[in-house]
Amino acid sequence: MSIWNYVVTAHKPTNVTHSCVGNFTGPQELNLIIAKCTRIEIHLLTPQGLQPMLDVPIYGRIATLELFRPHGEAQDLLFIATERYKFCVLQWDPEAAEVITRAMGDVSDRIGRPTDNGQIGIIDPDCRLIGLHLYDGLFKVIPLDNKGQLKEAFNIRLEELQVLDIKFLYGCPRPTIVVLYQDNKDARHVKTYEVALKDKDFVEGPWSQNNLDNGADLLIPVPPPLCGVLIIGEETIVYCSASAFKAIPIRPSITRAYGRVDADGSRYLLGDHAGLLHLLVITHEKEK
Repeated sequence: MSIWNYVVTAHKPTNVTHSCVGNFTGPQELNLIIAKCTRIEIHLLTPQGLQPMLDVPIYGRIATLELFRPHGEAQDLLFIATERYKFCVLQWDPEAAEVITRAMGDVSDRIGRPTDNGQIGIIDPDCRLIGLHLYDGLFKVIPLDNKGQLKEAFNIRLEELQVLDIKFLYGCPRPTIVVLYQDNKDARHVKTYEVALKDKDFVEGPWSQNNLDNGADLLIPVPPPLCGVLIIGEETIVYCSASAFKAIPIRPSITRAYGRVDADGSRYLLGDHAGLLHLLVITHEKEK
């Protein structure tokens, strides 16, 4: 074998690692954006089905992919963070029909142990901040101003070391996260924290719930009018909020992905490890 071999990946990645849906290419256009390791594919929903629009290479393996819409914007922006702690905010330019970079940066820290369960990147539903869980015991906050511009990031100490999932709650006057974590005895709990941007610290949240299903590993925030969180386990599904707690048993399965069907969060599609789809319906009267 020659020592001058030229090694290149000829085949594009095919494994879908992340996906999101929103109005990225126009206010009236619904897009499916899927991440395949080092590329993002932008599709447009048409009456005939999904139509591929663009295939964009990203320099780095994609760790988080989120759509968000700051105040005053007509369409969504795309937040991407890579496994090597670089991030960017992408915007669609309709005139040039291409993706442009609105912001970019590095969110790595000089000290810290990378998380065992992978990076978590979440965006407050009211676009007040972007939250990142990259290292054990730290929660990084990137505040957003009223125009959607990113401000200087800072870290907040997180007591829970074995974090399984973090999500932002809907309908909170202050940005509020819900944390699903495991303690030293392998029991799983959820806890809420309010993010105090001025003090750059956490404030005890409105509720918490201890001793959940041992297989609980996914949080689904429920939009208004209910504004709680679904905790998906291997044998139970729990709805939890400041005023309600409801649990139902399910056949043992490991839920890998979910998609919200209705804008009010009354139906969800859940995909499990065996490739089966389940429909979860929340029946409620107003806020009950």
